[in-house]
Amino acid sequence: MKTSRSLYYWFALFALCFITYQQVIDNIRPNYIGNNLTVKYLLGIAPNFFPAIGIPALFVVLIPQMKQTSLWDMVERKKAHRSKFNFSSRTSILGVYSSIVNKIKF
Repeated sequence: MKTSRSLYYWFALFALCFITYQQVIDNIRPNYIGNNLTVKYLLGIAPNFFPAIGIPALFVVLIPQMKQTSLWDMVERKKAHRSKFNFSSRTSILGVYSSIVNKIKF
């Protein structure tokens, strides 16, 4: 089990990545006026990597929390959701079929 201190580090990494992403997108990249092609390239690709690091860091924090609560039990109950899924999928297929039939003029 992860210690709470370790979870704070992961959450801090998540927060840092998303704050940095917003700063690069909104402030740093549009206001950069230099001619260095390497910096321009890094400012173009860096925002793609910040969420790629931040989202897994958030999952490291959230998944153990979900396993401790009853929310995880609801996710694992597949049989209870199958009947609802079948009903909703049948209803949506019926709706698509009826809209197709209504567009065809006899």
